[in-house]
Amino acid sequence: MAVEFTNVSLWEVAVLIIAVAFFIFSLMLALGLIRKLNGTVARVNSVLDKVDHEIGPILRNANATLDNVNASLVQVEGELEKVSSITGNAAHISSNVANITSLVVSAVGSPLVKAAAFGFGLRTAVKKRNEGYDEDQVRRMVEASRQSKRESKRAAKSRRRAAK
Repeated sequence: MAVEFTNVSLWEVAVLIIAVAFFIFSLMLALGLIRKLNGTVARVNSVLDKVDHEIGPILRNANATLDNVNASLVQVEGELEKVSSITGNAAHISSNVANITSLVVSAVGSPLVKAAAFGFGLRTAVKKRNEGYDEDQVRRMVEASRQSKRESKRAAKSRRRAAK
């Protein structure tokens, strides 16, 4: 089978040559881009291999760290339970102390208040009695003094009369 080129103009041949040249140029450009893409893919593969080699130890360390954190949390949980128990006991003791304090205040405080009030009343009564006694005694002394002055004056008058 032979292809015959009849009635092919120069214009058609020129367009065919330009089309083939453009195809070859595009093919070379695509090959260059494919090489660059191949280099980029190779670098990405290299980075992924490094990450793959390093991610194993990192994940193991992270796993060990998480295990340590979980163990620490279990210990802290145990300590918190102890603290909760101690706090509960302290609250119970505080309640008992408050009850004992109110019991002592009601048992001892009331008689003490009554004794103090009785003592104050007794002291006040004795003081008033002594004040009244002192006032009576002073009145008697003043009255006795006045009486003795009167008697002295009478005696002096009677001596004067007798002397005249």
